Amino acid sequence: MAKTMPMSRFIQNYNQHLVEAERTDDTLVLEQRGGRPSWVLESARRAEATSEATRLLSNALAALVHDEMLLSSYVTRLLDELPWVGFLPEVDRASFVTEAAEALRACASVGRFTALVVLIEDWRNTADVWSDPELAANLLEGVPDPLDQPV
Repeated sequence: MAKTMPMSRFIQNYNQHLVEAERTDDTLVLEQRGGRPSWVLESARRAEATSEATRLLSNALAALVHDEMLLSSYVTRLLDELPWVGFLPEVDRASFVTEAAEALRACASVGRFTALVVLIEDWRNTADVWSDPELAANLLEGVPDPLDQPV
């Protein structure tokens, strides 16, 4: 569970808050003022467990998406979590799920998930284009005057 508090309050009695977090196995979310980022403080044991679970699940998901029958079922269930995937053409849905699973696996191996977030955002933007049939049709049309030829 996460317990949120101002960073200043944590600093004033950090030992007391750490002892309590150890006892309850809570994660501490430390908020700062002035638009500065919040910080998350958790025990090394808890962070290692999360990392290990993420690696295990990402490897399982990567294996799952390479089985055609399981992939189709997974894509269907993914629509509950990411409804925008429904705007993608069926072949792109499978591509998204496969790419996301492989990116998750790679990110879990290094413990940094920025690349996964970028990939998901790129696919969400693609789904946004497909959600507008007129825009999608315009983008599928050929370019009448090739851009690499002088006019």
